[in-house]
Amino acid sequence: MITSNRKAAIATLGCKTNQFESAAIAGQLLPRGYDIVDFDDAADLYIINTCTVTNRTDFKSRNLIRKALKRKAVDPSTRIIVTGCYAQRSFNEIMALGEIDLIVDNQAKTDLSQWLDATSYQFSDIMTHQDFAIAYTTTMLGRTRAFLKIQDGCDCYCHYCAVPHARGHNRSCPAPIVIEQAQLLVKNRYREIVLGGVNLGLYQDKETDLAGLLWRMEGIEGLDLIRLSSMEPETWTEPLIEYLATSTKVCPHVHIPIQSGSESVLQRMGRRSGITLIIDLLQRLITARPDIAIGLDIICGFPGETQTEFDETYAFLKAIPPAYLHVFPYSKRSGTVAAAMPDRVHGTIRKERVERLLALSELKTAAYRRLIIDRNIPLRGLVERISDGLAECLSDHYLRVYIPVPEGSKPPPRVALLKRPIKENDLCCFDPVSIHADGVLASVRRCP
Repeated sequence: MITSNRKAAIATLGCKTNQFESAAIAGQLLPRGYDIVDFDDAADLYIINTCTVTNRTDFKSRNLIRKALKRKAVDPSTRIIVTGCYAQRSFNEIMALGEIDLIVDNQAKTDLSQWLDATSYQFSDIMTHQDFAIAYTTTMLGRTRAFLKIQDGCDCYCHYCAVPHARGHNRSCPAPIVIEQAQLLVKNRYREIVLGGVNLGLYQDKETDLAGLLWRMEGIEGLDLIRLSSMEPETWTEPLIEYLATSTKVCPHVHIPIQSGSESVLQRMGRRSGITLIIDLLQRLITARPDIAIGLDIICGFPGETQTEFDETYAFLKAIPPAYLHVFPYSKRSGTVAAAMPDRVHGTIRKERVERLLALSELKTAAYRRLIIDRNIPLRGLVERISDGLAECLSDHYLRVYIPVPEGSKPPPRVALLKRPIKENDLCCFDPVSIHADGVLASVRRCP
């Protein structure tokens, strides 16, 4: 182990894939003698892992780069390395911001041997890469659950989306490597693993698909919970839904980017799934797991979206039982088909539509919490923190759970105190009791 007082600060924007990659970078910096510090602290090395999914994330990426440049102005020996999806798409824009030491492409970002101590770096075109960039990590930078990237890239090219241009072609991590990575994380006390990718449902190794991989992970001793990140509607297969129905480890929580409830809008978006497919999928998921938490992504104000089309989306969402909605105003991305489309929706109208759907989301979330309580659905989850007499966790059903602990004040009726001290990272089983704050108050059934 190298001994040094060098300090590195990593800022991460965007998806779980980026979060995993930043953790992998941190995991390689530690044995090289770096301490990981907060991005607001003084550091010898600043790494900004950027995102380009919207104009807003581009803006945030530039602000983080400028913050690091201010540090470099005070101490010229400070190094600044920029990577991620905004860096992949906007190399020249970033170089124009100031004295950046290196810009590293997405394929090489987790291979520090290529760039950490380099004075120059050959930035590569992500579209030329066909192999999955394998990365290992044993740390998640303070997170309770581990993220594990098993897929990268996308060849769908939805008309609003810049991500394929930043992430390249679809490619998957070999299944034996995924199992090895998961075992390593479990060995380092991570009991829940979230599987992620740019388009996770496209996962396909030579020997297995996603459902087959999940069944192999089911046998990993010490791995208690497996959670799937966002998956496109058309990638849900029958074996995958069967796994969801019968697995003892998978979280009954799925996130599906349907993007609109209007057939005509979906067609203009260049989506591969229409309303009929979406309805059929939701019905199959609910049949497989009646208690399932379904989250949906929606884009408001796509070019040409009329009031009638928005009303179709609203009515569709009102008629189905999602546990929550993630709602985004349309953001014009250069190089996409939608960027050249006419009939822009005014920003004020986009904002109003977003607010209406967010209000609907609150109603749907409240209804889902009530369903879980009324049906007394048992919940599981890892304790993340303990404060003010309450232990808190994110349950397998994607509900925030609060549990009174012995040090706390007298609990509400029907909520029994845990009979032994509860600790962070305990896996506990809960009985939901009542609505509380942004989740549910629960009593502990057991902590294995």
